[in-house]
Amino acid sequence: MAARAGSVARPLYRPMRARNPAESRGQTQLELLFDLAFSAASGFAAVRLAHMLGTGAVGTAVLGFAMVFFAIWWAWLNFAWFCSAYDTDDGLTWMVTTLLILGAATLAAGVPGAVAERDFAVITVGYAVMRLPLAAQWVRAAVGDPARRATCLRFALGMVVLQLAWFGRLALPERWMLAAFLVLALCEVAVPPWARRHGSLPTNPGHLAGRYGRFTLTVAAQVIVATVHALRLGLESPGNGPLLVVAVTTATAAVALLWLYHAVPHATVAASGGARIWEYGHYLLVGAMGAVGGAARLLAESTAAPGTQRWAALPLAVAVAVVLLSLWLFGVLPGQDRPGLAHPTCAVLVVLSALLIPSALWTAGVVVLLLLATAAVEGLGSRDDEPT
Repeated sequence: MAARAGSVARPLYRPMRARNPAESRGQTQLELLFDLAFSAASGFAAVRLAHMLGTGAVGTAVLGFAMVFFAIWWAWLNFAWFCSAYDTDDGLTWMVTTLLILGAATLAAGVPGAVAERDFAVITVGYAVMRLPLAAQWVRAAVGDPARRATCLRFALGMVVLQLAWFGRLALPERWMLAAFLVLALCEVAVPPWARRHGSLPTNPGHLAGRYGRFTLTVAAQVIVATVHALRLGLESPGNGPLLVVAVTTATAAVALLWLYHAVPHATVAASGGARIWEYGHYLLVGAMGAVGGAARLLAESTAAPGTQRWAALPLAVAVAVVLLSLWLFGVLPGQDRPGLAHPTCAVLVVLSALLIPSALWTAGVVVLLLLATAAVEGLGSRDDEPT
């Protein structure tokens, strides 16, 4: 059957070629679907974070969330690098990306056991399903791009060797698991600079900025999920006024944080000498954004229970403060002569409000007012320059 008028045939296979780094382009539908899959995984982590914080196991909750989100973020980042440098949009790429999405789903299914019980078996399998097919794509890139063959093969080799090490970690005694995680995580971060010693990748800063912006947006959507959760709890309880306040404040906080995020010229930062700090700094920023969703859920559930917990808004305040400090760091990276202090000032005031104000609801309200004031000071004058 003939192709429809205006459609473009997508072959099952075509040779992989490096992109032109100066090429300006938006996101493909496949990349957007990939981002949504990883957002779902981060959402599971945020829900589990809220549950663990509610039980009082703060240290276990934060550590487990940080470990799980590293796997999510690192797998996503490596895919973003690859798509910015190479993309054939052929059938084989679609099939490989489907495997990556299934890996993200498997990782998400293993989040509860990983966060609560330190059972990383399922999450390690999911990580492997995400990483090994991408290693195969790097081999394809090595075949199609002789000039960067050594770089591509080093990326592939690093992924395969470290994935074997992650499986080996499962056999270690419990007391060694955390130390092994830290060592392997550092090794993961060391692979890209080791691979790039033989040549840089032809990535486009504007494309990477767009990818980061959309991933941040999808993770921030977990705050809106928490808002819906607060509204649902409010409909089920007789005195729903406080839960309505929670819904309004958390939704407003998400919008204000996104406004401040897009006030940073991300494409400019991505093309500057601080590009690596900007990229890796998104682990803190996006992770904290996901934690805002979990903290908002905790605040809603604490408000719905008799006797609102005194410190129920503290996790929300800390997560918001980390987002603000990360954004301030990104604003400093391009080298402005006088970077503003509104972000760190707001971060300090947000945490102080949670410590000093006796009511969790009042604290949430003050946090939102501080965010809106910061947005008015820092965000009205500029918008980011990422492509749409």
